[in-house]
Amino acid sequence: MKRYARLLKIVGVLCLAVAVLFMAREVLNHRDALLGWRPGPSMLAMLAGLAVVYGAALFVLAECWHRIIGLYGAEPRSRTWPSYTTTLVARYLPGNVAHIFARAAWLRNGTVSTPDLARASAIELILVPSGAALALLALLPFLPVTAIAAQIGLPVAAPIAGALALALAAAAAVRHLLFRQLRGAWRPVLAPLLLSTLFMAVLGAVFALISGTIAGTGFALGMAAGLLGWLIGYATPGAPGGLGSREAVITLMLSTVAAPETAILVALVFRLITTLGEFACFATGALAIPRKALPASVKSSPQS
Repeated sequence: MKRYARLLKIVGVLCLAVAVLFMAREVLNHRDALLGWRPGPSMLAMLAGLAVVYGAALFVLAECWHRIIGLYGAEPRSRTWPSYTTTLVARYLPGNVAHIFARAAWLRNGTVSTPDLARASAIELILVPSGAALALLALLPFLPVTAIAAQIGLPVAAPIAGALALALAAAAAVRHLLFRQLRGAWRPVLAPLLLSTLFMAVLGAVFALISGTIAGTGFALGMAAGLLGWLIGYATPGAPGGLGSREAVITLMLSTVAAPETAILVALVFRLITTLGEFACFATGALAIPRKALPASVKSSPQS
């Protein structure tokens, strides 16, 4: 298992290197156009507002994490929310999953055992991208699916079959991780899944507004490009916060409908907006959300 994990990490690092080199080349090739971009006051105000909206939407994922933890034990939001927000920026550490392990470690010595915290982290790794997949599925009627499939050289049935296979694999994994808790009922999983989908809809809308304003892309296509870029960045091992791989995917997708320098600009602005939003959520969680101390009886209870 360790050998496969090491191999996966090597592949992820290689993909990251290719993406970073691609973005570096594109930025250098179009640096004059990028340096010449001068957003006006109304544009800056809109981008600042989108950063605030994105930062606020991250609390939806904090609630998603709270609901996932609730599948294994009772933890108050005064502990689960800060465990999410105060570890949020750890996603920019090497590995792209540091924040997942950090928030589980934050909740150690509480009411949920260490093995169950690991299971909860695994479920989050499955449900959050599943929310992005559901949001993309809802966009399909509004996208030129046939033209997109032809452009990448695949039949329309291929991505649909791949999506169904991934959905079945995700369902099987969640069922395995929650075998004791589900007992044949999937209703407890619906709330975190719907919260993930809601967050992804907001993320896609934020990107669509950025790409529509800067590049003039359609709303549905903008949402799809932003969500697909996020998914690829999320799935790239070794990419801190999806850095590099997300921008490469967005640039490639938008370059089919906009000038390359405009596509690069949209990708870079989106990174700036999401980073500002993440640090705003981190600051709010670190400074404004009250923390609830654990009772002595809980602190001293053994963990299984």
